[in-house]
Amino acid sequence: MTIYLNASSHGLPSGETLQRMRRHLELEAEIGPLAAGDRVKDELTDIRANAAALIGAAPDRVGFASTTFATWLSIVARLQIAGKRLLVAPHEWGENVAALQVLAGNAGARIEILPGLDFAAPDLAPWQARIDDDVAAIFVPMVTSVSGHRYPVEAIGALPRPEPCKLVVDAAQALGQTEIDVSALGCDALVATCRKWLRGPRGTALFWLAPAADGALRVAEIEPFDANLSLRLGLGAAIAEAGQRSVVEIERQIGRLTAHAYKRARALGLDTLTGEAPRTGALCLGVPSERAAALRAALADCHVKWPDVETDEPRASDRPAHLEAMRIAPHVYNAIPEIDALFDTVSLALKTPASPPLAAAGD
Repeated sequence: MTIYLNASSHGLPSGETLQRMRRHLELEAEIGPLAAGDRVKDELTDIRANAAALIGAAPDRVGFASTTFATWLSIVARLQIAGKRLLVAPHEWGENVAALQVLAGNAGARIEILPGLDFAAPDLAPWQARIDDDVAAIFVPMVTSVSGHRYPVEAIGALPRPEPCKLVVDAAQALGQTEIDVSALGCDALVATCRKWLRGPRGTALFWLAPAADGALRVAEIEPFDANLSLRLGLGAAIAEAGQRSVVEIERQIGRLTAHAYKRARALGLDTLTGEAPRTGALCLGVPSERAAALRAALADCHVKWPDVETDEPRASDRPAHLEAMRIAPHVYNAIPEIDALFDTVSLALKTPASPPLAAAGD
């Protein structure tokens, strides 16, 4: 039996999402892409309005793109960073950090990794002490990729900062599984992947920019003109379903599944990388390194994620050296029996004696 528990990478689109894409592709094949696009103009307008409502925004401040990183990079490339400091949360996505290193090097800017936070009782005083007039931007994930920490973005956005300093929030792991209200975040830009918890098609992302002012970024500068309308319409179906179910209820359903998974993991002596119960939809376990290969093989029919922590979050320090990360991310299409089946397999694999190392030639 195949079990899919990897919503943090790609939530499974619903049948309606896939069918909406298919219907538009069939229409394009029949009358051509331009004529087909004319027929769905009103629907596209509604999709933008629904996306805005999902994150508490005005429609004219919301745009669409292909991926989070492409959108994030387009926004960051327009910031005035020459000779400035860039403050980066330790759990910022690795691809973002790598791009910042290039941009900062070209502009004579300096990257500083902010101190780690105790997410149970975050103290932002050390962060505030880093924010001076020479800080061009602060970069923060809303929910971390590997361990599923929820950053206190609202409190971070409330920290005093210079007028030109921008707060850029990566909500790739938040959109669709937790409520987002951009009016409460205090940020200047938010980017989010739609293929994860929102269950949109692959190749879809959305972004929000704070209301325009002198020198502010504008949606038309970031949103690509050449859009894949079948993907956009599929995304519209996913957004509509999230709105009908409500993100609050989605979060509640996912929470029940991850809580059960945590209970099963603790019964096997496994723990999260941080030793805490999950606070968002992902449960990241620390698997003893010597058992990881056997467990991977045993879970061949279970779609989980084995994050490369050093690549995904290169500046974080959550993983003990003797453990490998295994991330479980259920969604509303999963059920308790699937969680139990996964952990039954894990239990059996952990009890199976490890194969002895092969003897070296000549031993």
